[in-house]
Amino acid sequence: MKIINDIISDFYNCCSLPILAIDIDFNEICKIGYAPIIQKIFNHCTVYKDIHFNSDDLLSCNLSYVNDIHFVVVSISRFDKYKGYFIIGPFNCEKNDTHCIPFKPKSCIEYLPAILLNISDSKFSKGMSSLKFSLHVKKAIQYIHTNYTDCINLDNLCNDLSINKSYFCKVFKKETGFTFSNFLNNYRVEKSKYLLENTDLLLLDIAISVGFNTQNYYSIVFKRFIKKTPLEYRNSISIQ
Repeated sequence: MKIINDIISDFYNCCSLPILAIDIDFNEICKIGYAPIIQKIFNHCTVYKDIHFNSDDLLSCNLSYVNDIHFVVVSISRFDKYKGYFIIGPFNCEKNDTHCIPFKPKSCIEYLPAILLNISDSKFSKGMSSLKFSLHVKKAIQYIHTNYTDCINLDNLCNDLSINKSYFCKVFKKETGFTFSNFLNNYRVEKSKYLLENTDLLLLDIAISVGFNTQNYYSIVFKRFIKKTPLEYRNSISIQ
């Protein structure tokens, strides 16, 4: 898939770390930065086995092995774990004289998934904007973009579109790759990020302004997608 290849290429250019994309059955999609010595190290680690062990609730995880070998695993999709995984690494967290394995200090590891997901979100958004959706899906997306600040009821939307709800959900998921609820919540979260970065609004006010009924639910959804709470995200932006 071209988008996946573009994502790992941009990540590699930004971070200079080997990265591999695999599907849910551990078939290789594409990779970059895998010199023979890097591939040999990867083959000696039980990465696939450990991903399988952690796959029930995996958005991202860190894997560590002997001789200071580390990997970071990130789901290709925030919403659907069956899309597969990005595998960042191997890399060392302690400096050594071999120079055959990239070095990244432990303090940087927590930022790697965020960098990758930001690149991924950007690529998928651009790719999605160029897709030709069916009329009902296109109207639903336009409705979300216009009315995300309000309470959006799927039953009412389907009635307005004169389409069966079950059929619409299947078509929407097939064409966008997301459930309607995840698409809506992700759009709201992305809109809230601008407010977190550029205003001093209270979290409750931000939550309500982008369509969430409560601050608690907003925080849960935000962390599911961004891997940080809204407050943690705002603080990380302030530090930068």
